[in-house]
Amino acid sequence: MEYSKNDLHSQKTGGAFLELPTICIPVYKEIIKEMSEVIKDVRVRDVFYSLLTGSDAQTVSRRTGIAPRNLAYMYKKGIREVYSEWKSYSEWKRELANAYVRCRNYKSLLLSPQDISRQNFRNVIIAVRDQDIPSEYVDLLVTPLGKLGINFRVLRALRKYNIYLLEDLLRFIKYNGFDALRTMSGMGVKSVEQLYEKLKDKNILENKETCTLFRYLFV
Repeated sequence: MEYSKNDLHSQKTGGAFLELPTICIPVYKEIIKEMSEVIKDVRVRDVFYSLLTGSDAQTVSRRTGIAPRNLAYMYKKGIREVYSEWKSYSEWKRELANAYVRCRNYKSLLLSPQDISRQNFRNVIIAVRDQDIPSEYVDLLVTPLGKLGINFRVLRALRKYNIYLLEDLLRFIKYNGFDALRTMSGMGVKSVEQLYEKLKDKNILENKETCTLFRYLFV
């Protein structure tokens, strides 16, 4: 179907004016378009999109040849289908973050033999079977360290080692052990202890060797 370019602020919907700030209209129409794509029946999709983007029932009826009394039924059918099938942006973002973490896990299993020989296997558990990561843990793993209230000096030191997300930090800790952070340039004993207290206060670490999230990170 062709998506209309009509202005929403000048159209009627069900006898009432639908007014949106002009700057919001393109975004609104893109959202409705995305929602419409999950509707399988082309005519139901057309009715759903047209009515939600400002076309009145009589105009849609004349254009499609569908009796007005049937438009309401088709519109409700479209709403039910969208409600059960459409995923919001936040859900897609979470799934993408989940895929990102799992991709990093797979990458870690493809280390060269030279790298594998240097691993500290006391702290590394290789998961041979993939597992889903709970959404709340995905959100936590992809959290930038700057949002955890960590001291800027510590953040700057970690970034020198490409550690930007909580996931990056936990991989390092699981691979090397927590105390290995002291060997980093710019990370003194006091900084490391402050970081430990911060992670423990936020219930990310139970102790220096135990973290619920470790099970979802291969190495």
